[in-house]
Amino acid sequence: MQPIVNGATRLLFIVGDPIAQVRSPLIYNPKIEAQGKNCILLPLQIPQQAFEQTIASIMGLGNLEGLIITFPFKERIMPFLQHISGDAALIGAVNAVKRDAQGEWCGDIFDGIGMIRAVQALGQNIAGRKALLYGAGGAGKAIAAALLSHGAGALTIIDRDRSKAEAIAAALGPKYPHACIGCDNTNIEDHDLLVNATPVGMGPGDGHVEWNGSLHAGITVVDIVPYPIETPLLALAKQHGCPNTNGQAMIQGQSDAVLEYFNIG
Repeated sequence: MQPIVNGATRLLFIVGDPIAQVRSPLIYNPKIEAQGKNCILLPLQIPQQAFEQTIASIMGLGNLEGLIITFPFKERIMPFLQHISGDAALIGAVNAVKRDAQGEWCGDIFDGIGMIRAVQALGQNIAGRKALLYGAGGAGKAIAAALLSHGAGALTIIDRDRSKAEAIAAALGPKYPHACIGCDNTNIEDHDLLVNATPVGMGPGDGHVEWNGSLHAGITVVDIVPYPIETPLLALAKQHGCPNTNGQAMIQGQSDAVLEYFNIG
């Protein structure tokens, strides 16, 4: 059933360039409707060269509930915000923005909490876990911060560009002194949580990220690649009896958290 739009409908936009590939309206709008909210999420493509002059006008709309920000604007939206969360400041990006009671714009990042909720949906917690994280891009940074903020005891960050992994470790270390953070140990047997936050596994013939040692059933595997639903990494995890979850579960967890942020969930 399609939402009914009228003059009182509040607008949420998902903003990116390109935007035709996003499936967020198919995920968010049924949840918004289930909550009985007169609100709708619509895709909005802003050409990259026109972002700054366009977004300022859009943020002035009176019936705008908020914005979900996707590639390539997660960093470029930040100068338009008066308040950002601590994790967003550390990461240098946001993917959801809203007005507060004073009319000022606030931003937060939800890639990490989406991954956390995907693990929690398996009946597991993060506290005390020893995580091996592949990928130091935008999603990887958010996941690293979320793992540590939820009590992970150790975190190894691996990226082809080692300097990116080291930069994340240096930024997060002072805030989370309880945790052992490094960029070297790829021995899977020293970890109990494996997270792929790279695109590896998305393309035909990609295979999976590589580590030392052997998977076993005591290691939980998360692959944030949204398609295919069963990546080579997840197929291998199932073969070894590892609890596992995919990019779709992360997207669902993130959408719930974002809607809560907008007081819709």
